[in-house]
Amino acid sequence: MDFDERQLRAIVAIAETGSLGRAARVVNMTQPSLSRQIQAMEQRLGHRLFERGGKGMALTEAGRLMLPHARHLISEMQNTRDELAALGGLRRGTVRVGAVAAVLRTLVAETVGRVLAETPLLTIDMVEAVDGELLEALLTRRIDLAIPSRVFSHRDVCTVGTCDYSDTFAVFCAADHPLPPSATLRQTLHYGWVMPSPAFTPRTLFEEIVEQSGMPPPRIVAESSSVEAMISVAARSELLCWLPEPLLKAHTANGSMRKLAVPELSMNRHFSLHKRRAGILPEAALQFVRHFPLLRDTYA
Repeated sequence: MDFDERQLRAIVAIAETGSLGRAARVVNMTQPSLSRQIQAMEQRLGHRLFERGGKGMALTEAGRLMLPHARHLISEMQNTRDELAALGGLRRGTVRVGAVAAVLRTLVAETVGRVLAETPLLTIDMVEAVDGELLEALLTRRIDLAIPSRVFSHRDVCTVGTCDYSDTFAVFCAADHPLPPSATLRQTLHYGWVMPSPAFTPRTLFEEIVEQSGMPPPRIVAESSSVEAMISVAARSELLCWLPEPLLKAHTANGSMRKLAVPELSMNRHFSLHKRRAGILPEAALQFVRHFPLLRDTYA
């Protein structure tokens, strides 16, 4: 069966937005035209792909089956165009990489600068997400490379190499916070904390460390998925935050925040670059890997 790329992109857009109107803007089509594309695909397949309701559009069982194949076909079509462009010396293509916040804002950003200096016609699609979301994005081909906070142990994913980079989680507070620079764990737990939700790996790690210490659980006063929001709240209150040091560098330098030396809550992290096990990396992704600092560069 032949598949039209516009129809495939329409399926993915509706599945990801849950709305015909929002999906139409994503694929740059009118709503009536987008609706006709989906209806034509459903007629050819002999199955309804979406349930239409007052709250939007939801995938049917057939739609859930079709979605990963649609993403795969779109990815292969784009990869083919990228490879042909590279063969012609144009060096075009899109680097699709995802990483946890601290790495995306440091190591990935630095690598992007080196990549674009050599191949300025490339475009970059960066995704900031937690480990579980990065794994899903890699498996569903929304990204080609991922740098999570922990090594993925999934049969369909393999490690390209270990990053020549590490960071350290530490406790930070407002510059005028009453706690001493070398506070004890018990002292810090007397205060409230601003944290990401339990769905985020750092929150889980933090609570595991406290539990293993035998101390009472921390009092989480504020939650946010935004690093900058957490820092802003901590800088303007007596709440404490637990974040990678690179993300606080500017704030400690300007004097709005300071680091507390709490040995139990000082944790080093190391990172690895991952790709899907099956298939080859697009040329654009290979360009990124070649500029990415790895202790063992498989694609050198």
